[in-house]
Amino acid sequence: MSSLNVPEDQKWVPTHVQVTVLRGRGLRGKGKHGTSDVYTIIQVGKEKYSTGVAEKTTEPEWKEECSFELQPGVLESGGQSGYPAGSCELILTVMHRALIGLDVFLGQAVIPLDKVFLESRCRDAPWYRLNSKTGKKEKERGDIQVTIQFTRDNLTASMYDLVIKDKVIMFISLER
Repeated sequence: MSSLNVPEDQKWVPTHVQVTVLRGRGLRGKGKHGTSDVYTIIQVGKEKYSTGVAEKTTEPEWKEECSFELQPGVLESGGQSGYPAGSCELILTVMHRALIGLDVFLGQAVIPLDKVFLESRCRDAPWYRLNSKTGKKEKERGDIQVTIQFTRDNLTASMYDLVIKDKVIMFISLER
């Protein structure tokens, strides 16, 4: 069996990562009646999005998606060194919305995007365990289910480079 060698300039390199936050399970109840008003902050690098709030639940369903632009080369092995910390990590922070005072931290999952990209296995949406804040004692915090897809934005390359390049543009005057 021969292996397929793809030239370096023809390798598929994504420009964006699309994240869909599906649901949570087994979350801690911080509000009345042992439930929470739950939302998730989705972060790659300095860019953040937030889901809507799922009220009075420990089993929220969001089914919300967002897309992040990736820094060139950030997914390549060893390419992270030239980028700020967190550039190649998807950080999911689950919070309880408090009506009075600060919102309450419920848990966090840090997912290395380079590892997900390199493994690139097609499987059902995985569950990720929520962890305590760094330096705090680990407690059972529940899980979050997300899908992560890598895409390539060809619009900029194809619209200009392929349409206009090497074409002669003619203007015909219809006036007499």
